[in-house]
Parts: sequence; structure tokens; C-alpha cells
Amino acid sequence: MMIIKFLEDLLHWKEEEEVLDAEYEPFRDQLSLAGLSEEELRKMDPDDRVAALERANLDPYDFIYLAC
Repeated sequence: MMIIKFLEDLLHWKEEEEVLDAEYEPFRDQLSLAGLSEEELRKMDPDDRVAALERANLDPYDFIYLAC
């Protein structure tokens, strides 16, 4: 019974992750077109990240999820 609950939770978690991925896909495309790396932006200091996004003519508020 415990294993079944674990598997149900695991499967449900994957569904939520896929929804979030789909939600941010347009922003990931914008980053890619601007030549920016989501991974590198996540590692940056917040002020540096905002500056990099602004230099690429992107609205930093659209990419607030990178701070998480």
C-alpha cells in the first residue's frame, strides 16, 4: 500500500513539472534567441541577471522565475 502511494505521488509530481515546463517554454525560447543561457542566468547575482536581460532587450520581470 505504501509503495502504491509513493508511485502515485511520483507520477503526479511529474505531471506538475511538465505543466511548469510548458508554461516557461516561450521564455526559454526568448533566452535562446537572445543567446542567453538559463543555467548561467540562474547562477548570476540578481543585479547582474537583470542587467544581462536588459542588454538583450528582454523584460526582467518576465524572467523572475530564474530567481527561484
